[in-house]
Amino acid sequence: MEVKIIPLSGCLSLMLGVFTLGVAPIAIKLKERNWPILLDEKGLITRGGKFITWGEFTKIEKVITNVQGTITERYDLHSPKGTVAVVVYRLVDGEQALNYIWQRLPESVKHTQE
Repeated sequence: MEVKIIPLSGCLSLMLGVFTLGVAPIAIKLKERNWPILLDEKGLITRGGKFITWGEFTKIEKVITNVQGTITERYDLHSPKGTVAVVVYRLVDGEQALNYIWQRLPESVKHTQE
């Protein structure tokens, strides 16, 4: 299953770029390297090219952020190879991708959700 990102609007990207002197768009792209791009029966591949099998995940963590009344959430999948962020609201069919991941995670990981 291919995981596609919902792009930020052009106006927002431009504003972020101007106000941060180009730092924000670069930081966003670097963070997206830890997001999944491909999910299959064996594991997932991050946008940075890292392959992690489902059995390597040790913990799932729900992260809720509240910035001036705007609440967002993501799920961090932890493994010895690094953390994969599943930012549901920024993914095309994000709920479907999260369900796909959830069905393949080991049972021991599912009980670590905070």
